[in-house]
Amino acid sequence: MMMMKNPLILVTCVLLLSALTVLASDNTFGPAECCFKFVSRELPKRRVLRYERTDRLCPREAVLITMKNGSVYCANPDEQWVKNIMAAKGKAKAKGAN
Repeated sequence: MMMMKNPLILVTCVLLLSALTVLASDNTFGPAECCFKFVSRELPKRRVLRYERTDRLCPREAVLITMKNGSVYCANPDEQWVKNIMAAKGKAKAKGAN
């Protein structure tokens, strides 16, 4: 009976350790940040530091707009004012690269 107990304890410990490892690991299966709600007001273009599009795996297409004070807003990329910000920042980036 003693011989049967040791493998059972070993298997139990291995299963518990692997379960804890899975729970402790970072979730790298999905996008880092997605937007579920958009800012309702137009943001001032002169205070925008940068923008980036959310990952394609997100349920809604969105633009993350970072302001000079560090605030980050989710914006609808179909809105004209968001398109204007992206165009202005794109021109500034292209001008700085030359």
